[in-house]
Amino acid sequence: MYKNSFALFSIDDKGMKDFLVIGEHPTLGVRNMNDVIDVGPLLIRTSWLIWLVAGAGGYLFWRVVWTGSSEQRRCIQQLLIDGVFVYLVVWKISPVLMDPSLLWHNPLGVLYLPGGDRGVMLGAVTAAAVTIFRTYRQNIPMHLLVNSTIVVYLGAHFVYYLFERQYGPPLVHFLFALHPIHLYQLFLAAVVMLWTIWQRNPLERAEYTYLFLTIWGGGQWMIWMIAK
Repeated sequence: MYKNSFALFSIDDKGMKDFLVIGEHPTLGVRNMNDVIDVGPLLIRTSWLIWLVAGAGGYLFWRVVWTGSSEQRRCIQQLLIDGVFVYLVVWKISPVLMDPSLLWHNPLGVLYLPGGDRGVMLGAVTAAAVTIFRTYRQNIPMHLLVNSTIVVYLGAHFVYYLFERQYGPPLVHFLFALHPIHLYQLFLAAVVMLWTIWQRNPLERAEYTYLFLTIWGGGQWMIWMIAK
């Protein structure tokens, strides 16, 4: 436990108590105590709300960038929505897939245990496989799906860091004591979003994927070099 800090315990994906450090950290800065919102008998994590708002922001940015036909837009939109649904279902049931004994040892655990990191990976792989298969079946250009996914991610990334505060190592500056990683991420996302809007029909261009990966990868490398 760090000095000058206090902790709250939470339940991890195995039902064990884990401690959440609240207070000063030499590299992570200050954590927000209000990470849970009470809605009657329900406890809603603010991180879930942030991800929800980020997803909505990513979708809106995709709609702004989209220049194709309305029929293709509906097809891509349905593929993305179904992919998210598949991911959530697989992520939720992943504890049972990893440990079937939960069904008789802890059946209620299936309802409230999160999927954990392995569940995230399994859900992402399954959703990607199902979405790619359906894309081929519907004769939709693969680059259109990939570019749409990138644009949704880009918009969601920007909105996410509007709310999330992430800090890096100490910084000798009169404004910040620590590297404001979230501001770096916001700046990078804003630049790439403006570049995407400036492009003509970016979603229909196969080379947009490679250009994005080059620019985004270079920007993330610069952030890592600055804040390491």
